[in-house]
This record gives sequence, C-alpha cells and structure tokens, in this order.
Amino acid sequence: MSQWAAILRMTGQHQEKVLSLYSDHSLPMEVRQYLAPWIESLDWRQAVRERSMADLMFQNFLEHLDKQCSRFTQENMILESLRFRTMKQNMQIMYQTDPQLLAAQIKDALSFEKQILMEFQEVQSQTGQTAQVSMLNGQQFEIEQRVNKVTEKVQELDCSVRFLDDLQETFDFKYKIFNALSANHSGQYLAAKKNELQMQLNELDKKRKEVLDHVRELFLLCETLLGFIKEELDEWLVRQKLSCIGAPTNTCLKQLESWVTKLVDVFLQVHVLVQRLAALPEQITYDSDPLKTESPMLEKRLHELLFCLLKRAFVVDKQPIMAFPCKRPLVLKTNQTSFSVRARFLVNLPKLTHTMKVSYAMENNPPKDIKGYRRFNVLGPQPKAMEDFLGEGLVVDYKHLTLKEQKTGPGGKGGKGAGDGSLSILEELHVITFTTQFDYQGLKLNLEAVTLPFVVISNMSQFIGAWASILWFNLVSPNPKDLTFFSKPPSASWMLLAEALSWQFSCCTKRGLNPEQLRMLGKKLCGTAPTQDSTVPWSKFSKENMPKFPFTFWTWFDAILSLVKLHLENIWNDGYVMGFLSRNKEEELLKTKMDGTFLLRFSESIPEGGITCSWVEHQENGTYAIRSVEPYTKRELSHIPLTEIIRKYQLMADENIPENPLKYLYPDIPKDRAFGQYYEHRIEITCEYEKYLRRRLIIVSARQDEDSQSIFDPATPRTIDPATPQTIDPDAVLSSIIESLEIPDSSFPDDILHLPPGEQSMDNAALQDADLARYLMNG
Repeated sequence: MSQWAAILRMTGQHQEKVLSLYSDHSLPMEVRQYLAPWIESLDWRQAVRERSMADLMFQNFLEHLDKQCSRFTQENMILESLRFRTMKQNMQIMYQTDPQLLAAQIKDALSFEKQILMEFQEVQSQTGQTAQVSMLNGQQFEIEQRVNKVTEKVQELDCSVRFLDDLQETFDFKYKIFNALSANHSGQYLAAKKNELQMQLNELDKKRKEVLDHVRELFLLCETLLGFIKEELDEWLVRQKLSCIGAPTNTCLKQLESWVTKLVDVFLQVHVLVQRLAALPEQITYDSDPLKTESPMLEKRLHELLFCLLKRAFVVDKQPIMAFPCKRPLVLKTNQTSFSVRARFLVNLPKLTHTMKVSYAMENNPPKDIKGYRRFNVLGPQPKAMEDFLGEGLVVDYKHLTLKEQKTGPGGKGGKGAGDGSLSILEELHVITFTTQFDYQGLKLNLEAVTLPFVVISNMSQFIGAWASILWFNLVSPNPKDLTFFSKPPSASWMLLAEALSWQFSCCTKRGLNPEQLRMLGKKLCGTAPTQDSTVPWSKFSKENMPKFPFTFWTWFDAILSLVKLHLENIWNDGYVMGFLSRNKEEELLKTKMDGTFLLRFSESIPEGGITCSWVEHQENGTYAIRSVEPYTKRELSHIPLTEIIRKYQLMADENIPENPLKYLYPDIPKDRAFGQYYEHRIEITCEYEKYLRRRLIIVSARQDEDSQSIFDPATPRTIDPATPQTIDPDAVLSSIIESLEIPDSSFPDDILHLPPGEQSMDNAALQDADLARYLMNG
C-alpha cells in the first residue's frame, strides 16, 4: 500500500493533522492526491541538494499536472480541469526560479506524513475503546459526558413541553365546555365541574413549575459545560500560540467544534422551547402564573449564555503566514508579498454555510503610546462568505492578502530611535481583526476574531530578528493582545526558553536538543550553568552581542539551525552531531577514547553557522592531542556533503603520505557504519570516448602547528608539544589520491580534483614547490 493510500484510511485527529499539513496551499492536497505514485517514487532529498536534478523533476512535475488536466477534460470534469490548470499556473509562478524549494516542500510533506502515519498506527495497535479513552481523558472526558447529558436533557425538556401543551389544550377544551354549560345548568353540577376544572388548573400550574425547574436545571448544566468549553478554548489558544513557535502541541479543533456545535444546538432548541413556554400564558393564564413572570428572565439568561459561546466560537485557526521563505508564521513583508490567513466558526450548522460574510481590518484600536507606530492597509477580496471546505468546518480562507503601508508624513520609519518612545520595526506588533454577523432563528450577534500579533518587515534581511520577537512574545507574554509588549519586555525563564530553543530544532527536524546541548547554550545566555530559577533578558537574547563576538546569540543560533536544516538534517536526525559542545567538554569526552575517535560540534565563532570535526590522537609517550578542522559553512557544504568530507578527508602523515585520521564516531562507532548510507555512489566510467571524466572534491590538510590545538600529557596536564611542519611529497600525494579515486593514471585529466578557495589548509610554502598545486586549486 502506498503512503498516501494509508494516509486516506486515517481518521480523527490524525486526519486533521494531514489537512493542516496542506492548508497553506504551497503544495495543494489535490496535487498530492492525484500525483501520489509519482511523488512517492522519487528521491526529493537528492533534488534539494542538486539544482540540476531539481530542475528536471520540476519539469516532469509540470508535465504530470498537464496530463492530469487532460484526463479531467477527457472525462468531462471541466471544473476539476480548470482548478488543476490554475494550481499549475500558481505553482509554476511560485517555484519557477527556485525548483529546489518545491523539492524541499515535497520532502518535508512526505516526512511529516510518515510521522503522522506512525502515530496513527500506534493508536490502532490498541483496542478502539482504549484509543478513545486515551484521547478523551480528564476534563475532556468530563466535557464529552456533559455534552451527552445536556443533549439528553433537552430531549426530555422537549417531551415535557409537549406534555404541557397537551395538558393545556385539554384544560382549554374543558373550560370552553364549562362556559357553554353554565348558561343552561346551575347548582351542584356546575359546582362539581368547577371543582374539576380547579383541580386541572392546579395540575397545569404544577406542571408549568416542573417544566420551569427542568429549564433551570438544564441552564445550570449548560452553564457548567460552557465554563469547561471556555477553558478548553483558552488552552487551545495557548497551544496555538506555542505551536506558532514550534511547540509539538495538538491544535486540532475537530473535537472542540463538535462540543461547541452540540451546545449551540442545545441552546437553539431551548430558545425555541422557552419561546413556546412564553406563548402559553397568551392562551391561558391565572394569578401567580410562573410562566408569565419567569419566561422573560429565562430568555434573557439563555441569550447571555448563547452569545458568550458564540463570541468565543469565532477564532483565527490559521495565523498569518507568508508563502515564502519558510514555514514560520507571524512575520509578514510589505511590497506585494502575499500571505494567507484563515478564520473559523466552530458552530458548524449546515444552514450557516455561505450566509455569514467576513470582513477584515488592521488595528481597529492602535496603541496610542508608541511614537511613530506604522499603519497598514490589508489588500484583498472582502467580504467573503464562510463555507465548509473538505470537512474542515465553517471557514473563510484568505490565500493572497498583501500589506500596504499608510503614508502619514515625510518622516517615515527612519525617524525612530532608542529613547524617543518608539520601537524598532522588529518590535512593533500588529493584528488583523475579522468581523462577521451571526443571524439565525431571529438571533443576531456581531462576532469578532483577532490574529496573534505579528511583525511587519520591509526586507527579508530583517526576517531573523523579527522571528526572535515573535518567539519571545509567544513564549513570555500573558496577554495575546498586548501590542505594547516590547515597550518593557519581561525576562524569560531559562527553563521555558530552553524548551523553546529545542522546539526550533524538533519542528524542522526529527530531533530536538538534549540536556547537555541546552546546558552549553544556557551558559552562553546566563554566564554560568543555568538553574531552574535562572532568567534571560530580551536584550541578551537578541539585541546585544555575545561577549567576545560581534553578533547576537539569536543570530548565531538561527544560523546553525539553518545549517542543520539545509545540509546536516540526516546525520542530525541520527543523533551523530554533538552540536552545541564546549571545548572543555569536547576534550573530556575524547581524551579516553581510541585513537581516531572524532565528534562533530558547531563553531562558536562563526556568525553564519559552521561545523567542525574534532578527533583525538594518542602519542607513544602517553600524551594525546585534540585536533580540529577549520569549520565548514553553508558555502562549503553546498558543494560537498559533510559525510563525503569525513569519508575522504586526508591529513598529511609521516613521509607525506595522506591518511584519514577520522576512524570512529564518538563513542566507538566505525565511521563507515555511521555514515555509509549517506555516501555518494562510486564514480564509474561508462564511455571510453568521454571527453572529460567526472571530478570529485577531496579535502586535504597538512599537519601544522596551527592544527595542533592541544597536546596533553596525562601526568603533566596541558603541556604543549608543538608539531614540526612537514614537507609534502607531491608524487606520494598524487599517487594516493588517484588510488582513492580508483581512476587509471592514464585517464587522469588536469581538472579531476577541485577544491573551492579556502578549503585546503596545506603548508603554503610546500605547495608552491609542488606540481600538485595546480590540481588542488583547479576550479
């Protein structure tokens, strides 16, 4: 069974997760559906790394879309054909200049699908009842029970009102007969009939009071249930707020929508019943009639409960997010850069579809105490009707909105500065407000939903700093509507911030940060080893440079995150990257290990993100040396994967014979066993008459004083024994490299070896005397 076929068999919250995965329209679900076999048959990871392969796959992708359109046309499915052609045009515009972006999008989608499918299969391995109980526990189980109870109670109330109607009709009939007989009869007969009517009136009064007691009881049940649902909605808002910054939380609204819809349906039924009760005194009434005095109060209380629920039921379920450059929401750009956002009404009644029109506006109540606060217009279609699309509930989905700044004067944003009561654009928060009207069964109410605060930038170079503001706000702010938050931003608890830093990795890879990695980051932010009571100020996180470095903590951290996502994701997911590790800890781990044991850690001094290999060498005299390679950045890793660097890395040993010092990945995993699955295929010469042979990048380092970072004698710690510069024998180096490539000497062209500038760290003087220099520097 294909992966997509298995996905289609899922139910419940797992199905909701898949719907959420394809909600931003960068890869429409219909495209995933119809192209499933072809999509799953290709290696999208390779396309992310290689532009030529991405170009070829993108052209094939467009051809498959054309073929599907032709099938729809042949089958007279005109609407589907038009939709597919529109999707093809949109995706062609979206990915034409960067097909690797489409490859990354599909690769991520397939990966997330697999995770959701595994979760679903784990639930299915248990009994159906066990799965249901595990999903609805504690307060949620209590809500489910109460929803069922009020549904039963309203049916009982309906029966009671019907019985009261029948009882009143019977009394009315007998009363009319009594009036007709009173003209021709008198005495004991009329007295008996009058007593009989009085008894029936007493019975009617008693029944009216019983029905009113049932209504009050139902109101108490509904009021308690409403309190529970409001708590669930509050918790969902918190979960959504954290999910925007990477938290692995469940933001599925299917269950909440079910509860809200059922409770609103109960309120609407009670509303009809209360109106029927209020109409009964118009036919028959008497002194101390309870319906006459209490019906208006009951109706007023019912409206209060219903309107309270309706106001909370209109939410923004998909926060504003740009289609490019990544999946981070709540950072929007001006200059015709489109973004999407979606509002949802959790009362999914069929009669409301297409009847509720939604409009939007920015900053209905902008903060008055922020000097120079910018104002924007949202450009896009409005009003727009809510509809139930693909079973996702009653939603209004805006896919291509843009922002345009309102020009208020010649000063512009440039006049802002510290100390003048204004905020930088990276700390200035904005919201979009959606409005609609509920008009159903004579009940009218204006509803409003507000997005989470977002940052508006004018240049993509501001994106990283803006995301830091969003992360800090969503993590720390107790009030999701506080647009003046950064006027006096509070500090964050280290325990909370550590979790958020781990989310940044776990939301875009399969592995977060472990306690040791977080401890190293905590020392950078707190100065010393952090404790449970440690706090981190906003300025130290994103505004002030780190000690000894000309860049902020967040700039460095986010660059490493980008490096992992683009070039190291596979070995990071395998747990083979130590990552955030201090030099002292590195030495502590390696010094007792076998010769050639190495680990991978991130550089602390490179703002654009770098990773280095460090290994241990044991000397015959009992000393050891910890050596490290100059860190590799995106520039180098975009040409050659780190696994290939580790595989073919060469260090000049004695007699100038190159050898690979990297033997065991910490703690004792043979290098080829750890990384073998990621090695590139061996070069094969398929045509004798090929003009050029393919070339391969080789990393070569000379053993120099600089390489010998630290040589230690266990008896005398930290005693340094400087290494002696080596002389390179070019013939030996060339012979060894040719042998490693398995290419005949006679076929060895001038450009077979290619190293990007700055990649080699050989002794420059030796290289000038070596004929091999032209090979190593070629390209």
